Amino acid sequence: MKVKLRKSAHKFLKKLDTNSRQAVLTKIGILKTCLETQKVYPPEELDIKKLKGELKSFSRIRVGKMRIIFQIQTEAETIFVYDINFRGNIYGQ
Repeated sequence: MKVKLRKSAHKFLKKLDTNSRQAVLTKIGILKTCLETQKVYPPEELDIKKLKGELKSFSRIRVGKMRIIFQIQTEAETIFVYDINFRGNIYGQ
């Protein structure tokens, strides 16, 4: 399974300090590993929730005050990371 980052998500990751970046990458890694081995994602371990409204085909992972908005594209075997940002900034886009 591949992980594909949208440009805005990549830019946000580059701006983060090392510890925060590592926390985000760890959560994405756990998601990727679970999808590869168990074919399901563990919502209780990663605090994953489905989004509503315009982003209803996406889910989010909470990492402290940051949110990772992603979509699992099963036919392409890809985790598409739509955006990463702080809670107050991510939902209003």
